[in-house]
Amino acid sequence: MNQPLKQVLRIGGVVIGLGAAVWALRDKLLPAPEIPEGPPPRFRTGTAGAGNADSGAEDDLTEVKGIGPVYSERLAEAGVTSFAELAAADVAAVAGAAGVSESVAASWMEQAADHT
Repeated sequence: MNQPLKQVLRIGGVVIGLGAAVWALRDKLLPAPEIPEGPPPRFRTGTAGAGNADSGAEDDLTEVKGIGPVYSERLAEAGVTSFAELAAADVAAVAGAAGVSESVAASWMEQAADHT
């Protein structure tokens, strides 16, 4: 081998070795992650859950996986505002009101039944 190639390989080996050493010692070099106390934050906010305190008839449908603010609003316009109403509704009616497939609507209805 010629001399410059040997030097490049030697320097590359040293760099890779240092990288491996840092990787092996990363737990000792970095501080432990902080784990927050208390419940996790709520990321979805809005007016959908505002009716809970007043009437008790409305539920926050965004707690169902796959239902966001837009789908919650579409369901509310169709008259579905609680978990019980969603669980008891017709699959085709929920799918049509929200603009989703019947399999998605059925999944929402199963989750809503678990919330009741």
